[in-house]
Amino acid sequence: MTAFETPRLTAAEVTEDDISELLDVHLSNQAYLDLTEGSGGSAGAYDRGMLERDLMMSAMTPGRHTCVLRLRDSGACVGVLDRMDENPNDGVPWIGLVMVHGERQRNGLGAEALRGLAEYGQAHGWTRLRESVIVGNDSGMALARAVGMREVERKPHRIAAGDCELAVMELAL
Repeated sequence: MTAFETPRLTAAEVTEDDISELLDVHLSNQAYLDLTEGSGGSAGAYDRGMLERDLMMSAMTPGRHTCVLRLRDSGACVGVLDRMDENPNDGVPWIGLVMVHGERQRNGLGAEALRGLAEYGQAHGWTRLRESVIVGNDSGMALARAVGMREVERKPHRIAAGDCELAVMELAL
């Protein structure tokens, strides 16, 4: 089922058939994995089992959707977008992750996906959209700002790679 479309992209719920391509997307973003992941004492470690765990956690969370991003013209997998219809902590829709394959970055695909999600949200009654960006993730922050998000707060957080600080970004819809 397609969640939304943009001029160049389709966003559809992830299926078992998408996992290998999504793993390739993750592994093409080693700097991000170094910032966020870790297993067995190795920073940046990420594998199929970890991706399958992440997808299972997404599927078990009510209102959470993980979508594969594909080019409309070729069907090539170019990224992943994870979102929540409503975060139980604040009642606001949230982006959990937007990641574009390393070889496809700097072509506006991430911004296009976020704008497509914002349009989808507006059509479904959302008035704002939030995401957290790890302080130090300069490309993530640049993407959030490129689509018009503004920082509304900072807070400490613990992720697999350890303690970090999050910048909460918000887009008025």
